[in-house]
Amino acid sequence: MNDKPLKNGAVTEPEKSSLIEYPAKLSVKAMGLQSPDFQTLIESLVGAVIAPQTPTKVSAHESSKGKYVSIRVYFTAHTEDELKRVYQALHDEARVLFTL
Repeated sequence: MNDKPLKNGAVTEPEKSSLIEYPAKLSVKAMGLQSPDFQTLIESLVGAVIAPQTPTKVSAHESSKGKYVSIRVYFTAHTEDELKRVYQALHDEARVLFTL
């Protein structure tokens, strides 16, 4: 383990590789140019990674001039790897300009 003794003899807790405890209810946000199928695209990218579960909620918000849209997908991530794969799927899509 990674327990480290301190000068006073106490032992520290093992270091965690993630601040998130899984499973965790999370959301990811993807932004891109407004188009009729952008929300469906984002839902399908996230859905392919988290299958067989489905998103618990999806919301969309247009920019003030309507040129851009952000899609937020809520789901339960079961592992850090699953969350990383969701972000990678979004990152690999050329139509996704930014993710949070």
